Amino acid sequence: MTDTRQVGQIAGRYLDLQGLRQVAVGIGLLFLFAYEMVGPLTSAEIRAAGSGRVLLGLGAVVVGFAIAVAAAARISAWYRRNYGSVERTVRQRRLGMLIAGAGVLAFLVPFNIETTTMNSGHTLPVNLMDFTLALWIVGYWFYIGRSFRHYLVIAGIGFILGIASIAGIPPSTFVWHLREATLYAAFASIVGGLIDHRILTNALLRVDTRVGVGS
Repeated sequence: MTDTRQVGQIAGRYLDLQGLRQVAVGIGLLFLFAYEMVGPLTSAEIRAAGSGRVLLGLGAVVVGFAIAVAAAARISAWYRRNYGSVERTVRQRRLGMLIAGAGVLAFLVPFNIETTTMNSGHTLPVNLMDFTLALWIVGYWFYIGRSFRHYLVIAGIGFILGIASIAGIPPSTFVWHLREATLYAAFASIVGGLIDHRILTNALLRVDTRVGVGS
């Protein structure tokens, strides 16, 4: 691929490659992971802890995510000031919402399966959340562009974690599965975001005018 085509592809994914926003989301996920490490997660733990402790912990998570959202908004403004802005087409907005919705489902669907299994007194022998998140990252790689291969590496790590859970290497418990999947999602957001940011800024370092989108 020529430099011109590379810049064109990057310009076409200008908003998606504003990776520092992803980093902010990843930090919010780290707040959630911190709660999962110390807070009650199972029904028995929640009953033993009492509503006050649960609400306090969830409040801390909400504050953490609020800070992450505020940081993402500031980061978006920083990108506009330094590299310009674009307007998404209707098709791009719809596709972006579809991708985001699929990412949420990739976490929530296996999470609900895990909790249903746990409430029935059993535990799944595999961390489904690792696999579904990794599959979503592969789908995101198709969406953002085949040249952004770091997402394949990140997805590969998720598949390895899932295979390790099948092999029985980590503990086969709901709590472990949830913590591992949350930490993996945070890692994917932060590492992927930092690499995206570097790709974008290296390509558009001298762009002083508004960036056009043709994808």
